[in-house]
Amino acid sequence: MAAAVVTEASPSRNGRVAAKRIFIERDYTNGTSVKFQTAYPDELEGRVEEREFQRTITRINEIFDDAEQVGLRSCMEGTLACATFFSIHLCRKTHYEKCLDRVAEYLKEQNRTIYRDRGVRFIDPMERGLRVIEIVFDPSLV
Repeated sequence: MAAAVVTEASPSRNGRVAAKRIFIERDYTNGTSVKFQTAYPDELEGRVEEREFQRTITRINEIFDDAEQVGLRSCMEGTLACATFFSIHLCRKTHYEKCLDRVAEYLKEQNRTIYRDRGVRFIDPMERGLRVIEIVFDPSLV
């Protein structure tokens, strides 16, 4: 299984060159739960240390693992949702939605503190339907 799919920089319709992108794919070895591959892509060599990359992906995987845990909390959320004809979701986020927010905030913080100075930006996987984590090489960030 490939660690990353690479899209080379190419001119867009308006003549500007689009940034190079790589995609970290989902890891389906243990089923369909949201988990991303931790294999270090060669394209990050010289920009991001392997340890930092793996720490970031591992933390994202941990947050999604927490989001998908079945326990008393999720059973109570489901029961409360049914009892209120799902109107509870109009005024309260589910545990899963809170975890999605945690992933987005974590990536914002990582981009700001680690990756921006290296010309790399991680895109929230929710923007790609939880299929991939997109990493953009953007020289304007440096």
